[in-house]
Amino acid sequence: MRIGIAQLAIDADPGRVAANRDNAARMAADLFERGAELVVLPELTHHGYFPKDRHTVEALGEDLESGTSVGDWMRIARQYHGYIVGGLLERDDAGLYNAAVLVGPAGLVARYRKVHLFDWEKKWLLPGNQWVAAYLPDLDVTVGLLVCYDLRFPEAVRQIADQGADLLAVPTTWTSIGKPVLWDDGGYCLQNHLAIAHAYCNRLAVVCADRVGQERGVTYLGASLAVHPSGQVAAGPLAGTAAMARVAEVDVRAARSKELGLGNHLVRDRRPELYGGNGAQRTLPGKGRTDP
Repeated sequence: MRIGIAQLAIDADPGRVAANRDNAARMAADLFERGAELVVLPELTHHGYFPKDRHTVEALGEDLESGTSVGDWMRIARQYHGYIVGGLLERDDAGLYNAAVLVGPAGLVARYRKVHLFDWEKKWLLPGNQWVAAYLPDLDVTVGLLVCYDLRFPEAVRQIADQGADLLAVPTTWTSIGKPVLWDDGGYCLQNHLAIAHAYCNRLAVVCADRVGQERGVTYLGASLAVHPSGQVAAGPLAGTAAMARVAEVDVRAARSKELGLGNHLVRDRRPELYGGNGAQRTLPGKGRTDP
């Protein structure tokens, strides 16, 4: 499957939302022109990540049905008969959410609300409470959605894998916060290794689209990438400091075989009866015994 990765330099000025939207639309269209069947955009695609106050957050929120962002993505998807995953601040009667949507030629396919909130999100946003994976019959692929910080939690990725996803699409904003090293000598950031490990452990294709630049003293890491279900990198990591686009050929259907060698299976070999808190034991130092 040909997947377009859009790594954007997003202007954080709230007055530049329209310009950011136009830039993302151009990059998505370019990726479709280059043969992409699905394009992944960053988290909160059309504006900065770190808002100054609640008023700014509320002003950036969009209704899912009538919002300009989703409308633009649906128009482009319809024009190129492709699919787009993008991030936005979703607003409904209950409040605001950090959301990712999957749109296609026929319109909105799926919506995911970020479950694990990060930093300022805990003050002003509501968390999601549902995992999302959607089957696309014309591409014969099931796409799961997570957003950025969700990738830190193995349980979240396992839930997506258990829903039969072939591909995990992750709009993200990888930051310098808490990172002793931003990129290693190969251009990999720590989050790249996390995405590769999830792909390898779950035999699941993973595609992450990030932003670049700086905002309020925080550096964005870029390093967007696509990973085969084998754990091998299909494309990337892209440069950490430059906006760019890449079309990756990803063997997403390899995710459907969980066989490992002649006698192992990544699903059947699981021991879920031991994974809950009731089955865990800890060794007490120096005591030579265990506590339940």
